[in-house]
Amino acid sequence: DLSDKIAWIADAAFPGVPRDGIRPGLRLLPFRRRCIYFRIDADTVIVSRILHAAQDVGSIDFPDDE
Repeated sequence: DLSDKIAWIADAAFPGVPRDGIRPGLRLLPFRRRCIYFRIDADTVIVSRILHAAQDVGSIDFPDDE
């Protein structure tokens, strides 16, 4: 399930696809029909958003203050 995939992200060595064009440091990992957007801060995984894979995503979806 989704929570298991997020736990896997935390245990794996920086998985996912860089999405620096949206926000520096942002990474993406597709999971089923969703996309998990996250970043790594030291040794912590911070999940920013989980969005439908068909959704058009841009920097407006990831404000600087997160």
